Parts: sequence; C-alpha cells; structure tokens
Amino acid sequence: MRQGTATDSQTLISFLSVWRDLFMKKMIYGAISCEVTAAENCTYNCHIPCDYHKETVIYAAEHFFLRCEKTLRECTHESWRLRIAKGKKNHSKFTYVVPAVLMELPGNWVRISCDIDAVGVTIRKIELLREHPCFME
Repeated sequence: MRQGTATDSQTLISFLSVWRDLFMKKMIYGAISCEVTAAENCTYNCHIPCDYHKETVIYAAEHFFLRCEKTLRECTHESWRLRIAKGKKNHSKFTYVVPAVLMELPGNWVRISCDIDAVGVTIRKIELLREHPCFME
C-alpha cells in the first residue's frame, strides 16, 4: 500500500474546496436552482460576547439558506422570477431575522441582510443580536 504524500493531500484539499464551492452553495428547489454567496465586503456585527470568526458566521448563514425549506423555496423562486423578467429591476433586497439557535450561533437573534438577483442570493450583512430588533432602542 502506498503512503500518502504532500501532493496527494494538497490535491484532496483543493478538490474538496472546489466541491464545496460548486455543490454546497447551490440552492435547488424543484427544477429551479440558484446560488448563495457572501459578498466580498460582507460585514459582520456582533452585539453579544462571541468568539466566532467572520468566516464561521458566514458559513452558518449560507448553510441556513441551503437547509431551511421556506427560504430555499422563496429565494429560488424570486431568483427565477428575476431571471425571466424583462425590462424590470434586476435585483431586490431583503432582510431575515431568525432565532440564532436555527443557525447554531450564540445570541438570541440573527439579522441577515441580502440582495437577490438572477444568479442567486448575496449576503451583505450579518448581525448577532441579544434582543429582537423590534425591542431594541
């Protein structure tokens, strides 16, 4: 049996990162698909004590969009609608406020601000909140 080399492990790591980019971020509902990504300038605000890095919170938000059936259905249909629309605006903005426990994040609430276009969902801002935004001062 052949021993693993450094190039084998590098190849495996690059394969897994490509696989994650291609398949883990694609939302599919029925025959419609779109992608979920974080913007290059995605902001992360934490209003609670938290040791999580920005990349971890972004991954949790992307995973939430992929696993929550309601958001999956709504986002893929809106992206599809924008894809086939002619002469109308080609993107829209929306915000979700969800319990933090659904994303396995600390705090009580998570506010996600996103843009949606023909390609899919782009996460612009993520906030970890102690209180629901309706009750904040």
